Amino acid sequence: MPMHTGELAVHGHLEQRGNSVLLVVAERLSGHDTFLSATLRLEHEGTSVDLPVRIMTFDDVTVLSPLKAALPPGQVGEEWSGTLLLPHGARPPTIPDDLARAAAEAGVDPSGWSPAEARQMLTFLGEADPGDVRTERISMVIAALATRS
Repeated sequence: MPMHTGELAVHGHLEQRGNSVLLVVAERLSGHDTFLSATLRLEHEGTSVDLPVRIMTFDDVTVLSPLKAALPPGQVGEEWSGTLLLPHGARPPTIPDDLARAAAEAGVDPSGWSPAEARQMLTFLGEADPGDVRTERISMVIAALATRS
């Protein structure tokens, strides 16, 4: 059995896309690396099946794409549940140096963000090149954090 550093209970439904059947996760996974492989331990009719999958997390959904062609018997739309065996742990959001400096100078702590807030604010900031727009966005993020303190 491959080594794994974490286990995450997941559930969802099967969905047909072209010639592939995908496992759509009911709740978007946040804080985990994506486009990497893992093992999904599926519970099916009292037995457990280990299925190698690729984790694909997009803006609003996480999909597990089987790396083997065969899934246990099931039909599109059918619910599934199992345990995702992760070979990598959760990854904390990376705070850019310029934002970290501005936060320290303002006396605010960005570590209290929820995963959704961190994703939104860091994406908002990451879309700006160095310069006036990025500086303004850093100010906006700091202002939002300051109102929470």
